[in-house]
Amino acid sequence: MERRIHLYPYKEISMTRKTIHHTLVDEVTIIVEKDDDYYFIQDDIEKVMDISSMPHYIKEDWLNYNKKDITQKIVDQHIIEYTDRYEYQYPVNDKDDSLGEALSILKSIKRHLLIKKII
Repeated sequence: MERRIHLYPYKEISMTRKTIHHTLVDEVTIIVEKDDDYYFIQDDIEKVMDISSMPHYIKEDWLNYNKKDITQKIVDQHIIEYTDRYEYQYPVNDKDDSLGEALSILKSIKRHLLIKKII
């Protein structure tokens, strides 16, 4: 049975995972949105799955405590990974719209961060 991550009341925008080679732990980075503000959560994937299945008040407290402000570096990493996923889907005519939508939102976040940095 596959376990899923549900971070309500935060909306998941994108998720990447990588294995930390010296500990062999899968680390997940999730970009989330709440009230038109963007954050990221970065932790062990098993821990995030466990938290996401807990009662609402525990999950929301954990998310509020562990969320970090989004950075250009995190957004760029997600854009690269989602672009790769989108371009390498087969067949080309049946591209997954959710990947394209996530990629579009990530590019909007990047543009917003650049404008915010200039102002």
